Formats: sequence, C-alpha cells, structure tokens
Amino acid sequence: MFGCLVAGRLVQTAAQQVAEDKFVFDLPDYENINHVVVFMLGTIPFPEGMGGSVYFSYPDSSGMPVWQLLGFVTNGKPSAIFKISGLKSALYFCRRNS
Repeated sequence: MFGCLVAGRLVQTAAQQVAEDKFVFDLPDYENINHVVVFMLGTIPFPEGMGGSVYFSYPDSSGMPVWQLLGFVTNGKPSAIFKISGLKSALYFCRRNS
C-alpha cells in the first residue's frame, strides 16, 4: 500500500502493520537522514474521502516515543517529500478523513 524512500538506500515497501489503520517503516540511522519520500504504491487506493497522515517518531530523553506530524498522502496527492533532519525511527501512517 505504501512505499518509503531515503536517498542512497533501497526503496522500502514492506511496512509493518501495527493496527488495522496504522503502518510503520523502520529507518535505521535516522539521525543521518535529511529527507524521506512517502508514496502510495497504487495497488490499494484509500476509500473515498480518506487519506493517510504521516508521522515521524523518535525517542525523547527518557526513551518514550515522540510523534511529529509531517503531512499526508491521498489518492489525489499520492506522494510527498518530508524534511526530517533536525527532528529527533519510524514513519507512522494513520488513515484519516481528508
């Protein structure tokens, strides 16, 4: 359903589904990533009126996850480039109404 691309790395298309409407990509060495591209594969569209929020997660000083909203993808906007440098290791998708 989704893909993730970081410059200099292979495309990731095997997101881990962690809930019915949530998917995660692991981004090792995220501290050295400037931008990430998130895109729909085109195999499964969102239901009409729906889209996917894109979050970046990193641990705070106590190790608890912090979730930063980056943006969204929809059937009408099936890809986006997000700057994550400067944010503190996974991308998180949540289906939502658009």
